[in-house]
Amino acid sequence: MAASFRERIAAPDSKSDEQEIWHSIRTWLVLLRIAIVIMTIFIAELFEEFFILNLSVSVWAVLLGIPAFIVFSVLIIQGDKKLAPEFEARRQASIDGKALKYPIQKRK
Repeated sequence: MAASFRERIAAPDSKSDEQEIWHSIRTWLVLLRIAIVIMTIFIAELFEEFFILNLSVSVWAVLLGIPAFIVFSVLIIQGDKKLAPEFEARRQASIDGKALKYPIQKRK
């Protein structure tokens, strides 16, 4: 017979402390990554006429925003590989669905 809702809630979680901490950190990294994209667009559009070191602030926003986005993305991927195998498996499954069926092979 299926367990009741209260029994399922009362049952201990199978996640380790490291995985729970990573899920908390991952949430903040994802939110920061979204904020970086929004703020990069916002600053690039709003501060076109202001200059710092002979470059427009909008150029600086893009020059700093894109690498910051990449760094946060790499941190999320590496953390998933080490601490969250279920996220990594889901990411790999999405990549496998897009991979070529017959990749180019070396000539003989």
